[in-house]
Amino acid sequence: MPADEVLVPVSAPAEAAEPPALPPRPAQPPPHEPRRLPVEFTGRVGEYFGIWIVNVVLTLLTLGIYSAWAKVRTERYFYGNTRIDGSPFEYLATPVQILKGRLVAYAVVIAMGISAHFGFLVVYFPLVIAVLLLLPWLLQRALRFRARYSAWRGLRFRFVNGVDEAYLNFMFRPLLMIPTLYMLLPWVRKHQQEYIVTGHRFGGMRFGFQGELGPYYIPFAICVGAGFIGYIVMLAAVFAGALLVDGGGSGGDGEPNHVMLAVMLPVAVVYLALLVLPVFLRTRYTNLMWGNARLGPHRFACTLRARDIIWIYLSNGVAILCTLGLAVPWAMVRLAKYRAAHFELLALGDLDDFVAEAERAEGAASAELVDALDLDVGIGL
Repeated sequence: MPADEVLVPVSAPAEAAEPPALPPRPAQPPPHEPRRLPVEFTGRVGEYFGIWIVNVVLTLLTLGIYSAWAKVRTERYFYGNTRIDGSPFEYLATPVQILKGRLVAYAVVIAMGISAHFGFLVVYFPLVIAVLLLLPWLLQRALRFRARYSAWRGLRFRFVNGVDEAYLNFMFRPLLMIPTLYMLLPWVRKHQQEYIVTGHRFGGMRFGFQGELGPYYIPFAICVGAGFIGYIVMLAAVFAGALLVDGGGSGGDGEPNHVMLAVMLPVAVVYLALLVLPVFLRTRYTNLMWGNARLGPHRFACTLRARDIIWIYLSNGVAILCTLGLAVPWAMVRLAKYRAAHFELLALGDLDDFVAEAERAEGAASAELVDALDLDVGIGL
């Protein structure tokens, strides 16, 4: 090594400086979930039985005049015991309003019954035609009356859809089902529910409806398939029963009874089984109506099960028959409790943001005539 060469220590290369650590990101808030507010029904059988038995006795003693007061007491009891978020519903119609409407409705029904019984066809047929032609108007007026005298948290409901839409949905569209062998029933039912839901308002806010046609055809197809299979099973059972009787008898006196039993028993069994199909369809369509309904940002959930409803209807009917009608209060409270237990309001935001709207009185005659004629169109709001 030369003398003038100096060893200079070489330091190791410095490590690259690390960038300063970024501040931790704040945790993202969870998406805003709606509050699930179940409907509560707090009525009790013993409590309602006292109201019901007084209503029955006074209605009989007054030859039906007290029935208007009986209806108001019943409606107020069931409304007042139905609560959402701790607040009960209110029924605000008065007995005098109901009585006036009921007198008009029953006058029409009695006139139709008398004219039909005595063969006054010149009176009967014009009355029937008039009622049929006025049916959409009657339904629209009934919806207005029922909404006007229903309230929650001091605010009344309203129904604002017009008569022209009622004729479209409850007369002209249903007429199209006849040439199509009722294959358009789901389409008709969807539009009827849309008319009923979107016509209602509450606290300055209009109900909305967002439904597709496909889900309406699924339960309808199930009913059609079940009905067809039931019909085939019935024919096969009748044919097999007839062959069995023909091949196993010698023509004695008991053969006609055996034939009748072999034919009628399977027919009766299948017929009774097919009676549940309308209940199944109605239950599914009720779930669809509420599942598609909206009130501003708020939604609804209805989870009725057809087998439960069928069992409740069947057992209620048996109980009422076995008790000669005394089980009616138990049946009504039981059904109300089940319906409430399977209904929820999915509230997205504050429920106190509703405001009162201008109101005007509505007549009860159309609503009472709809009830008197037993014209049920699924008014569930």
